Amino acid sequence: MTKFYGLYSLRHELNPDHHWNRVGATSDWSRTGHEIWQEGPILLYSQLLRINPHDAFELQPLVTEDFVLVGQIRLDDRDRLGQNLGVNDDQLSQLSDSQLFLQAWQHWGQNCVDYLYGDWACGIWDRHRQSLWLGRDAGGNRGLYYWHNSQWLIFSNSLKTLLAHPFVPKQPNAYQIARQLALVMDPSQEGATAYGEIMRLPVGNAIRCHDAKVELYTWWQPETLSELAWADDEDYYQAFRELYRTAVSDRLANSHGPVGLMFSSGLDSGSVASLAAPILKKQHETLQAYTSVPQFQPDGASRLRLGDETGLAQACAEYIGDINFIPVFSTESSIIYSLEKLLEIHDRPGHAAVNYYWILDILTMAQAQGIKVMLTGQGGNATVSFNGSGTLWPYVLQGKWQRFLTEFCQSRVGTWQTLKGQILRPLLQPSLDVLAHLKTLNQAPWGNDALIGPELVAEVDLWGRMEAMGYHRILGASQAISRERIKQFRLGGLGGIGEIWMELGAAHHMDVRDPTRDRRIIEFCWRVPDRIFWAKGLQRGLIRQGMAGSLPKMVLHSKRKGLQAADIGYRVWAQRDAISTTLDKLEAHSLAQAWLDIPKMRLTLAELATGITPAKTVRVSSLLRGIGVGLFLMRF
Repeated sequence: MTKFYGLYSLRHELNPDHHWNRVGATSDWSRTGHEIWQEGPILLYSQLLRINPHDAFELQPLVTEDFVLVGQIRLDDRDRLGQNLGVNDDQLSQLSDSQLFLQAWQHWGQNCVDYLYGDWACGIWDRHRQSLWLGRDAGGNRGLYYWHNSQWLIFSNSLKTLLAHPFVPKQPNAYQIARQLALVMDPSQEGATAYGEIMRLPVGNAIRCHDAKVELYTWWQPETLSELAWADDEDYYQAFRELYRTAVSDRLANSHGPVGLMFSSGLDSGSVASLAAPILKKQHETLQAYTSVPQFQPDGASRLRLGDETGLAQACAEYIGDINFIPVFSTESSIIYSLEKLLEIHDRPGHAAVNYYWILDILTMAQAQGIKVMLTGQGGNATVSFNGSGTLWPYVLQGKWQRFLTEFCQSRVGTWQTLKGQILRPLLQPSLDVLAHLKTLNQAPWGNDALIGPELVAEVDLWGRMEAMGYHRILGASQAISRERIKQFRLGGLGGIGEIWMELGAAHHMDVRDPTRDRRIIEFCWRVPDRIFWAKGLQRGLIRQGMAGSLPKMVLHSKRKGLQAADIGYRVWAQRDAISTTLDKLEAHSLAQAWLDIPKMRLTLAELATGITPAKTVRVSSLLRGIGVGLFLMRF
């Protein structure tokens, strides 16, 4: 793994005084090698964290007669790529992923991204054309941040490194903070960060820089792919199994030593485990599966959620076999420490602040046990276990009555459930959404649980922006917003979660890999007809049918999704003194006091004295998100 940084002068050659190389001190990555290369208007820096076998051949910046590359690159399907490039097996075994990437660039130019699979973000300098290219993968599993003005372009896969540069402005982005507190989706802000002038490169995008021009463009457009139309539904499940197995196998191909897994009782991590364990067994390794378990009663889970996943996760591990099941009670990291630690790692507040404590404890334990590769199924809800709409109305509207009757009659959930779930609900859902929204008219448009201060709401004109996007005070979100939200969920970077996990892994000297965010998996799931996600009337049908026999039936057909941190209310109440002290500090800070609703935050904490309920747990989640934002604001 490589942390990289670049300084590019858009107007003139670099002066020796601009050879700013303090970036090595800005990260807690274990530095096993760093290099600086400068020529004309550009300076490139790399810092290597050796994790995997191919890292032995890694040397960056990678300099040839024509090009210079810096990047964080892990390529899949290397054999096929090597064949296309005319590289024999012996040569391929001696090439690092960055060397292979550069060979692909030399062969195909910027179109090489169409032939590359894996997790990557990189920059390539053309020494003859004096042009720079920056790009990011389709799965969003590597991050790339940048800032530019009329004279400079500065970029890195480390936000911390970018922030350390004296040229880069460091003001909070008020609208992004408001969106995070109020949970407002705005597709136009896909490249924004918590800092006003620092941008993140969206997934499947690239930047071309030439003649003092900085051009952002999209190279990956999966929405243009046609829907698959196979005659036999079983072909979809068979193709899915094979592709999913390949995605998992590719993420194990360049690993050395024990491999870990963020493991729950759900379909996503369970399916990853079922595919990874047999592969690792052949390598004489046992998959190390880490499961967060509650320390207190999981009273924060509703009747539709499973607050204690221990039993089901252990049963799944035993069913699959060759898995070392490791329950983690997460008693090491306090709530406030975890929020501060994650801010130290990411340099921005996070959405899922409620989960930080157990994530940190698992990664710390895994690091101590020698884990270098950690698998997750974090992106599965948007791909392999996507719900789909389940509606049968397209068959009716298109006059495909035989298909309609076939789907209806093959349903396993009974006539009434099929009628309700796949005919009546899709028809009535828009009206039901409006009725549900009408019940909240006495609330703020973003709900009563949002801990956003009125000054911030006014400063960014939050409701005005929402109206401009298509939100209606009475009708709620428009259908266009709902469709765009689903599209962003399925094809976007899931709010930057991939780069968050990358940074978490690097901070614990490991590479976090998610096969559910494999580009091939994303594209396949996007092209699958909706009915495949409702196999025989069952939601999440692709993974339920595709993984039949690989997971125990109690997991495969469970209707209750797991809820991590279901005991967070008790944990917060047990640590109320430290949390109250933190709220005092936030109230004493002018920006935090203005942008947060600290009185409501205190009420959320106080109401835990009378017990823990699912509704209170939702508010606790908002509380911790607000504290995380407040700690971030205290930097300014």
